[in-house]
Amino acid sequence: MLGQVLSRLAVFALVLVGSNPVASAAGRIDEGVADFLDMNCIGCHDSGSHEGDLDLETLVMELDDPDNFHFWERVFDRVREGEMPPDETLDDDEVSPFLASLHDTLKTADSTRIAAQGRVPARRLTRAQYARNVSGLLAIDMPFDDLLPADSLSDGFDTVSKGQQISAHTMSAYLNAADAALDAAFERSNRESTPDAVRFDWKKLRRDERRTNRMAEGRPEHQDIVSWSTRQNFYGKLTATTVPAAGRYRIRLSVQAVHPPSNGRVWCSVQTGVISGKASTMYWVGSFEATTQEREYEFEAWIRDGHMLRVFPNDRGLRQVPVKMLSKPAGTVEPLGFPGVAIKWIEMQQIFPDRAETRRALFGDLQIRRLSTDDTLATEDEATQLGLGELFEVVSKNPEGDLQGLVHSFAQRAFRRPVTRQELGAYLNFARKRYQSSGSMAEALRAAYRTILCSPRFLYFEESPDRLDEYALASRLSHFLWGVGPDEQLLQLAGAGRLSDPGVLRRQTDRLLNDERSSTFVKEFADQWLMLYEIDSTTPDSQLYPEYDDVLHHTLKQETHAFVKELVQRDLPARNIIDSDFTFLNSRLARHYGIEWPGGIGLRRVELGSSSRRGGIITHASVLKVTANGTTTSPIVRGVWMLERIMGQHVPPPPANVSAVEPDIRGATSIREQLEKHKDLDSCAACHVKMDPPGFALENYDVIGGWRDHYRAVGDTSRKKWSNGVPVDASHQFVTGESFRDVEGMKEILGKHPEQIARSLAMHLTAYSTGAAPTFADREKLDGIVAATKSSDYGVRSIIQELIQSPIFQNK
Repeated sequence: MLGQVLSRLAVFALVLVGSNPVASAAGRIDEGVADFLDMNCIGCHDSGSHEGDLDLETLVMELDDPDNFHFWERVFDRVREGEMPPDETLDDDEVSPFLASLHDTLKTADSTRIAAQGRVPARRLTRAQYARNVSGLLAIDMPFDDLLPADSLSDGFDTVSKGQQISAHTMSAYLNAADAALDAAFERSNRESTPDAVRFDWKKLRRDERRTNRMAEGRPEHQDIVSWSTRQNFYGKLTATTVPAAGRYRIRLSVQAVHPPSNGRVWCSVQTGVISGKASTMYWVGSFEATTQEREYEFEAWIRDGHMLRVFPNDRGLRQVPVKMLSKPAGTVEPLGFPGVAIKWIEMQQIFPDRAETRRALFGDLQIRRLSTDDTLATEDEATQLGLGELFEVVSKNPEGDLQGLVHSFAQRAFRRPVTRQELGAYLNFARKRYQSSGSMAEALRAAYRTILCSPRFLYFEESPDRLDEYALASRLSHFLWGVGPDEQLLQLAGAGRLSDPGVLRRQTDRLLNDERSSTFVKEFADQWLMLYEIDSTTPDSQLYPEYDDVLHHTLKQETHAFVKELVQRDLPARNIIDSDFTFLNSRLARHYGIEWPGGIGLRRVELGSSSRRGGIITHASVLKVTANGTTTSPIVRGVWMLERIMGQHVPPPPANVSAVEPDIRGATSIREQLEKHKDLDSCAACHVKMDPPGFALENYDVIGGWRDHYRAVGDTSRKKWSNGVPVDASHQFVTGESFRDVEGMKEILGKHPEQIARSLAMHLTAYSTGAAPTFADREKLDGIVAATKSSDYGVRSIIQELIQSPIFQNK
């Protein structure tokens, strides 16, 4: 028996060492690694038993293969965490040599890869970053979402390079987007004036009494119109507000509540659309609180050609006017006391960027001359093809010099660094040839700009292995915190070689975070870190959750964005992610949470009492909704979300042969009862002991983030939409043996380890900001980032600062 073991050990050691050039370069693997695996692991994971689809007898250590490396990394982690071998406690003097040897091997291999290739493979601008950069370069304002394909997520973020693919279809989309942006810029540069604001009084807004057509009725005695609370589809449309052209509009309106409920508020929505059954898609503009006092509200929105406004009460808690009654003569509804919103007037104005800025972005100091129809420089057809609108030409007394200067300036702004004469040559030659063939300076510039906007130097971050140069650092910093290329101050510091100075870099980080443009970082990072991009993926069942409405829906993310911004701006401890004594509410969300509204209008910071069931991002209705479907909650889904997004622990996907748990919406059994049977499978138990506890702790929150003591079940009668099902049991215990009764108990346990929450946040910030998730070689650097913020009680802003100061951020 001993001879068989030794023979097996020798073969296994040869397999581990002999076939791996990366490992050999790092030094021979200590025989203790093979000894440990043979004694403790191969019994269950050999070619015969093959438990967990793992065969250690035939496994090789080829660490230059990413999949193979990540497997060995997982072996290291599971042994270190005591998960393997299961049901057995090993002596520290047996485990420590194995972990030390494998750690050194993995770290050396990963460090070798990083030194040769960098942490981050080639990374390009995201769709949102592309849109902001192009808009800034051309001084325009236009949406790009319909022009470019959505970005894929990798490691939770669209900024991570390994999920960014460029296909022929994608490249074609970038060409089309560049053309559309240049069309808008050249058209704007030739526009002489901005349309005046148009005001619609009540007479223009009221419905035609001969054809009600879902429009609000007029009140001549008050000189306003009233939109009533009702379930009628498309009710509240305002035909008079139909826009003549697509663009960004400023919308102002004066409103007042009619017959408000006891809280004195009628929550209303503003939407746009064609607003007919043939084109039912509606686009959200915003919401407002109509009160007994007349108030003015202002919104900005991109409105599509031919779309109009819709303004109506949109609060499921209000009494609803029966649909049939809406067609009755004006004045019929009001005496019955139904709530509504009175609209005094609406004012709309199309907003354009400053024409002078657009001209400077395109033509510098050159003047524009209008052309007559008989001018031979360009025909109307040629002008149309160029997107020039009315005929005009750029006046230049030195075409060669002006072309070179303007193309050079545009390229430097686009590439976010100085451009050499050699690099500029191809773009400049393209412009020269177009000028020679057309005789048009405008056409030549447009051709060069189009080529630059589709260049890899613009689309991709230019980063070389090892330490980032000053300009690459400036670009990484600005795209991290502003989502756009560096401004003039960053570029000047980079040009002087000063940005990488630790003190300068700290001050610039603070400057960028203090600027309003950092709200882009807050929203885009929070949406991806917390999966808030899934907020529209499910619609709560109207039978089980009749109180859910659009106003509440669009408020959910506002709370979380404001909360994350507060953590960053005030450098609040990362433990606030788990629990806090404040949040951000408006009166609608406060009612949803059962929190007494302190008064005021709009979203505001609200202090939470000790008995509050809120506090911390994990109890925000936004994240509770995205971790549920429209009907039921699952401790598995929420548990995985907690582990990966908040606690920094990776959860592998379930085995392919394990079916999903189907919750019982009839209320006969609880999810706990069903999971007890599910996790009895050996292939499931190892993960369930980790993800079930935090998942069950959140079970008192339903699919829309409301508090519940019982699960909702489908009603037994047509008059009752839902009824109380079985009671909620949120108790559980962690694998460490620490038990809790409810979410407050879980918060208390997690709160004892603030460094764990801080480290998880630092991991996600690393992936988002650099374009690659932390690797094995980054682990000690990540620990250093967290340790450096202990004095600030692991402040969120401090974590951002220390990340930016670290080699993880400052190296490719």
